[in-house]
Amino acid sequence: MPQVFTTERRVEFCETDAAGIAHFTSLLCYMEQAEHAFLRGLGTSVVQNLDDGWHLSWPRVHVECDYRGTARFEDVLQIELRILRLGSKSVTYQFHFAKEGQEIASGNVVAVCCRVRAGYPLESTSIPEELGDKLRNYLHPAP
Repeated sequence: MPQVFTTERRVEFCETDAAGIAHFTSLLCYMEQAEHAFLRGLGTSVVQNLDDGWHLSWPRVHVECDYRGTARFEDVLQIELRILRLGSKSVTYQFHFAKEGQEIASGNVVAVCCRVRAGYPLESTSIPEELGDKLRNYLHPAP
């Protein structure tokens, strides 16, 4: 049975508009923060130093979000993360946002595993096997 990563996030005042509603871009930041928490839980990071002066990182190449409700200042959001697709070099995350059990948004992020070094172009690379094995535990393929 595939696993689901869950975390919570409180809406801060600086993330809201004049009406106290979370700005639409805030949910994109919450997706990224949930991804970082997820990777830390797997024992890694969104930036991992390699021995050769390069580091492994995950640039986003696609993001989408559908909004069904509002989040307001002080609301506590439950965020679920699943993996919809796991390729050899990329991962598609799916996020579901809920407030008091009511879904308010969902979205997807596609990130590509890359070797990164200042002054050099990004270089896509295969997801390390050990990490791929951990990510597979959260894979919920689309029907």
